[in-house]
Amino acid sequence: MRRERLIDARKAVGLNQEQIAEMVGVDRTTIGKWERGDSTPQPNQRGTYAEALGVELQELNAMLTSMPQGDGEMPAWLSTYLGMEQSATRIASYEPRCVYGLLQTPAYVEDIVSHVSYDGVSEAYIARTVETRLIRQKRVRSGEVELSLVQPESALRLRIGTPEVMAEQLSTMVELSRLPNVTLRITRYEAGQYEARRLGAFCIMSHPWGTPQVHIEGYGGGRFITDAEEVQYFQGVYEHAANRIALSPSESRKFITGLAKEWSNRR
Repeated sequence: MRRERLIDARKAVGLNQEQIAEMVGVDRTTIGKWERGDSTPQPNQRGTYAEALGVELQELNAMLTSMPQGDGEMPAWLSTYLGMEQSATRIASYEPRCVYGLLQTPAYVEDIVSHVSYDGVSEAYIARTVETRLIRQKRVRSGEVELSLVQPESALRLRIGTPEVMAEQLSTMVELSRLPNVTLRITRYEAGQYEARRLGAFCIMSHPWGTPQVHIEGYGGGRFITDAEEVQYFQGVYEHAANRIALSPSESRKFITGLAKEWSNRR
């Protein structure tokens, strides 16, 4: 496991947990939790932690996630995101681009990844990304993370792969929406404009430590927002979309089931 490399790195510089904790400015038990994988350093702690261990920040980010990575193919911001996602206890996300990543089927992922660049990507990269997505999804299926999701109708009508791929993907969404830790809501075209739609994709992550953080992604990568007032604003935007704009969970499930049948009839 990559987390074991944290221990190896600490021992390589000849320091114990208490010494590392003093350098980072946390309690010794916190270092123990990081090394066991019980929690993850916040973004603003990682630079100091990497320096204390004598490693580069990107290398530390790789240690903090169990996701498979290829040399030079995973940017530092994504490594940070994956580490934070794996330790989150609750994720609330607004995703307007396509079916949300933690609900995607392997065939759906494969088609998306094969089109991430206009000049193509390697088969190895596609296979590794599918593997990574399946590993990430385990926490949803096992109930380790509470997932609340709002998606516009357009994200489910965007054709990814064949009609068979779409039918399978939407049926899988219905299946996962029945899990007690998953709440899925859909906004219809008729909803018109609303604040979350104006802002675009974002997710709010909650952890056993600290306060919730917002992650936004765009051209050039992603970043976390930690300012309390900004986070509160995004939380309000999400609740507005979920409770005042979107269909209820049961209505959303019925709507997705209908879409799955539409795609199935196109075979």
